Amino acid sequence: MKTKNSVLIENVLLSFLTGFLLFWTLKLYLYLPYTDNEGAFVLIGREMGRGARLYTDLWDHKPPLLFVQSWLLQLGFPLTEVHLHLYVFFIHVLNALLIYRVAKRLQFSRRGAWVSVLVYAFFLFPPLFQIWAVEADLLIQPFLLLSFWAAFSKNNWLHILSGALWAAAFFTKQSALFLLPVYLMAGSFSNIPKILKWLAGTGLVTAVVVLPFALDGRWVDFYDALIGFNQHYIEKGWLFFFATPAFRDFLIQWGKTVVGIYGLAFLILIGGAIGKFSNPLHPRALFFLTVWLLGVLVSCCVSGYFFTYYFIALLPPLALGVGLGWMRITETRPYWLTAFFVFLLVVLAVIGVNGGGLRDKVFAYAQYPWPRYFADKAMGMAIASEAKPDDRLLVWGDDPQIYVYAGLSPSIKTTFINHLDGRPADALKTLSDFDHQPPRYCVMSRMDQVLQPPDWFKTRLKNRYTPVKTIGDLDLYRRSDKPILK
Repeated sequence: MKTKNSVLIENVLLSFLTGFLLFWTLKLYLYLPYTDNEGAFVLIGREMGRGARLYTDLWDHKPPLLFVQSWLLQLGFPLTEVHLHLYVFFIHVLNALLIYRVAKRLQFSRRGAWVSVLVYAFFLFPPLFQIWAVEADLLIQPFLLLSFWAAFSKNNWLHILSGALWAAAFFTKQSALFLLPVYLMAGSFSNIPKILKWLAGTGLVTAVVVLPFALDGRWVDFYDALIGFNQHYIEKGWLFFFATPAFRDFLIQWGKTVVGIYGLAFLILIGGAIGKFSNPLHPRALFFLTVWLLGVLVSCCVSGYFFTYYFIALLPPLALGVGLGWMRITETRPYWLTAFFVFLLVVLAVIGVNGGGLRDKVFAYAQYPWPRYFADKAMGMAIASEAKPDDRLLVWGDDPQIYVYAGLSPSIKTTFINHLDGRPADALKTLSDFDHQPPRYCVMSRMDQVLQPPDWFKTRLKNRYTPVKTIGDLDLYRRSDKPILK
């Protein structure tokens, strides 16, 4: 029989081991340049701190609580690459803590809960899902995990907290909508009083988020960001999927890699679900994990883009599934399940230490175009080396991080230029503003996927701007004081 002191010491040691594994993995990526979504995250949060109004002065099709996080962080310190990726480390530590709490709610044994936590840390060894990046799919996980923990509580009043946290997740990324069936498995919707409490929490957060936009004239842009634009976004995603054989071929190879690594975890989950446990789990535990996984898979596939960072949301339920399988191993010791468990850990460990360069090979499937992002950084820093604080910049491309590196405010409302294709009013305003108040600098991307500017825009760029520098697929232009004679 373990004493309280021995349990405490074991918990402390396992906590330190989890933190070490997470930091040891993520420190490799601290200095990587921003992704395009990270660029938008940092840029919009920074501009909100300078007085810009979200969706009116700067628009993106992501919900507001995502950018509120960035704004709040930048009240304390600038979000450099290192600071941003240290924030990711904090989120993963928080996820690990909450996975433990959810496991205990599901009536896992203490060691089964710790195995789930450690497996989550091991799951981050393969960089398949851009595990170092600040993406909305990662930032909603603490809200969801804590919401699930509250939903399984016997204290009915915690269902208010559960609903509030689900709403916070939804207003960070809309994919939380696909996880609503999970609450049926948690018992949140099992009777009218629980439903009403859950809805009260959801309504409270919804009112706090929505009312500011409804009351100060930003409702149309807010609604378009939250719901309206996404129909266009999904249609474009599926058109791109069916029209791009190279992308489909990449997805097939990437999918084989994912199944080869994480498919073992799914089999361990299935093996852990066979038979009864000597200490029974929560009666809804198996259905809960199954519906959670299915909801995540649907949310990852709905847009047609299949971005790799979407799938990081699979890791918490899979980690709990492996913890479940480990408890089955300790009780009945099935040889096939034990072999799967050991082989999974060996594969993850080999990737973690980069045995045979395996981690580097897996990184190639992370859908992280590092030459492009290093070119963005070089271009932004080149602008920053000569620009004045009041200068403005227009980037005709889909990499908002150039604005961040340059330190300049955008002269455009929609920082992902391709979004103009679904927002004709903003497209007209962008071209009108460029004609009447041209920015000091323009960066033009020559990538095939970038929306092509109209001919009159190209003509004005040619007549008013001087080519300064080319880096990768980016061309930098500086406005001339006098019209250029051609």
